Amino acid sequence: MRRFQRSVLGLLPLLALFAGTWFCARDGIAAQTATPKRVLLIHSFGRDFSPYESATSVFRSELAKRLPEPIVLFEATLDAGQPVSEEEERTFVAYLRVRYAGRAPDLVVTIGPPAARLFLTHRDQLFPSTPLVMAALDERLARGAALRPNDAAVVGKVDLPRLLENIFQLRPDTTTVAVVIGASPLEEFWLAQLQREATPFEGRAEFQWLSDLSLDQMKERAASLPPHSAVLYRLLIVDAAGVPHERQDALAALHASANAPIFGLYEKELGKGVVGGPYTSQRLHGEQMAEEALRILRGAASDEPQIRVTGLDPPVYDWRELERWGIDSARLPAGSEIRFAPLSMFQEHRVAIAAAVTLSVLQAALISVLLWQRIWRRRAEHEARSLGGRLITAQEDERRRLARDLHDDVTQRLAALAIQAAKLEGGSAGPQSRESVYLIRDGLVALSEDVHALSYRLHPTIIEDLGLVEALRAECDRVAHSEPLRVELDAGAIPARLPADAAVGLFRVAQEALRNVVRHAKASDVRVALHGRNGRLLLAVRDNGAGFEKVRSGASLGFASMRERMRLLGGTLDIESAPGHGTTISAWVPLAENA
Repeated sequence: MRRFQRSVLGLLPLLALFAGTWFCARDGIAAQTATPKRVLLIHSFGRDFSPYESATSVFRSELAKRLPEPIVLFEATLDAGQPVSEEEERTFVAYLRVRYAGRAPDLVVTIGPPAARLFLTHRDQLFPSTPLVMAALDERLARGAALRPNDAAVVGKVDLPRLLENIFQLRPDTTTVAVVIGASPLEEFWLAQLQREATPFEGRAEFQWLSDLSLDQMKERAASLPPHSAVLYRLLIVDAAGVPHERQDALAALHASANAPIFGLYEKELGKGVVGGPYTSQRLHGEQMAEEALRILRGAASDEPQIRVTGLDPPVYDWRELERWGIDSARLPAGSEIRFAPLSMFQEHRVAIAAAVTLSVLQAALISVLLWQRIWRRRAEHEARSLGGRLITAQEDERRRLARDLHDDVTQRLAALAIQAAKLEGGSAGPQSRESVYLIRDGLVALSEDVHALSYRLHPTIIEDLGLVEALRAECDRVAHSEPLRVELDAGAIPARLPADAAVGLFRVAQEALRNVVRHAKASDVRVALHGRNGRLLLAVRDNGAGFEKVRSGASLGFASMRERMRLLGGTLDIESAPGHGTTISAWVPLAENA
């Protein structure tokens, strides 16, 4: 029973994984098989008509991103740049009825006033039960619209007095304002609105309404405006000659010829020739359109139509236009934003500067590490040299103590034993006993001589008693008597009294050099020279042996010891050798008092 329970418990994670996978797959299949939401956009002037295209672009992307169900967008264009006759309007309505006869859209979105008017007029003929989002029109045009409970309207509010106040605040001496507006039915409506709202400002400036001119005539007028003028670019769909125009192209043409600053209304025009000021955000307008569409498509019904008004955003200005027209930035309203200002040296080259700073910091860190390593290495070398010097000094002191003990104690005792053995030799003992005494005496004498020689090698007291030259002479004689070598000493004029450490150091170098000759050189002749020259004491040991190309491992420790002794004395050690040409070891130490 327990085994069965453990088996079931072990299968639970797999069952949970299977269930989760099944539900996810079911939801994915359901999402794929769900009926797509159908949204119809009706444009007034065309899909790419500015400034409406900015808002509709944001609307499309936000709707597709935030709606979980699949969506199908349909678009139709009224082309209301020219007056639309009743026949053309009936034809357009008939087209929509036939196009969506099988299934009505789930939502209709009208872009601009003409499209809104057409749909509201023929709504019952087209899609009487389909909700509406009316967008991209001013609240003046939306007033009194026959909206139904579940509808929505996203409208703007053109605050002409605020736009004019912006002009007079930046250029208080403005006496002429040329207003660019076209001749389409929509623009005729706006002309009347603007003329009415500009009445309070007529005492401050003369208004020139360019609605009766073609674009070329507008350019000529803009190029010949009197001093202290400004241009307000409101709307240009169709000019007085009946020619339709794309908003941004018309603005560029006017900017190229105008002799006065141009003020606009939409954010998209900033950087294209307008000075700037309070503006209508098309991005915000598109986001609000998407929010209302999502509310309706998700089934959130409302008893009253939802009206959302997109007002003017805080002012933004083009630095280049301010500079061009000599407008002091101190006149800008509080909280204004200035764009397109030239970058500072740091901003323009911030990547290179950041890279240079980073490289400098890394280089400084590396230099610091290297300096620290160098200091540490020098300190370690100094400590090592100091330790080496102390070791050599301690070694000499210990050698001196051992030599003194051997000389003053052991050799004296051996000598006393030898004397006692000699006394026994003349006694009455038998021949065999006397022979044993002879052997003991001879052994004691030899042992005493060996101990004396060891004491000398440990610390030649002759250096302290007779000086360095005699100590070297004794060492050369010792080697010559013990080895088949001819050893000569050439000692020149040297000071009578030498520093004890210098004398001991040179003696040890000579002693080590002679030892290496005996062990490795296979030489027959050795010459030791000691001379005082130019405030220095020079020792040279030269043999005629086999020589070498590099220091042998067996002798390398001895060479290192010789070099260390010379370094501690402030001198140097040089070794010259070649196979078959012998070896010369040269050591010198300074004799100056300040060495």
